[in-house]
Amino acid sequence: MVTAVILAAGQSKRMKEDKLFLKINSKPMYECAMSLANAINVSSVVVVTNNQEISLKASQFGFCVVKSPKASDGMGNSVSEGTKAVSSEYAVFLNADQPFISHKTVNELIEISQKTGKIVVPLSKGFPTSPCVFPKRYFEELKNLSGEHGGRVVWKKHLKDVIFHKVKSNQMLDIDTKEQYDSIK
Repeated sequence: MVTAVILAAGQSKRMKEDKLFLKINSKPMYECAMSLANAINVSSVVVVTNNQEISLKASQFGFCVVKSPKASDGMGNSVSEGTKAVSSEYAVFLNADQPFISHKTVNELIEISQKTGKIVVPLSKGFPTSPCVFPKRYFEELKNLSGEHGGRVVWKKHLKDVIFHKVKSNQMLDIDTKEQYDSIK
């Protein structure tokens, strides 16, 4: 069993406005992550957010909602809170600001992790990115994250247990700035 953890508690510091409400194909960006989670092979979905509207929409999808009281301190806090709500054997962490990832790609990452029992990290243009898949044996380390550092800290400690999987780079764009958003409109 696999749980998708949607990370939607960020502060959008570089955007100067809440980027998760910017429209992608006429719907808020955060809904792209929820639609993706609905389309992939997972048994449950956890949405980490402090926003009431996102919480309501997640509930409408039938997803579990958890708060990240220290989200303003960095992504590690949200990864930690999301992991605490996971009871399955694997977790895939979806960033709500990556609206173009295909369900096929995420399912490939999950399948590789399940077949090998290893952490799977996608590679785009030779660089590691999200979404990463973690087996349960790493959940305690993920639960102890805080500050700016997310799952990368964990997989970097266990490189012998990581599979890097090349993915199509056009779908891996994460939207962090107004310029990035304007370029895709």
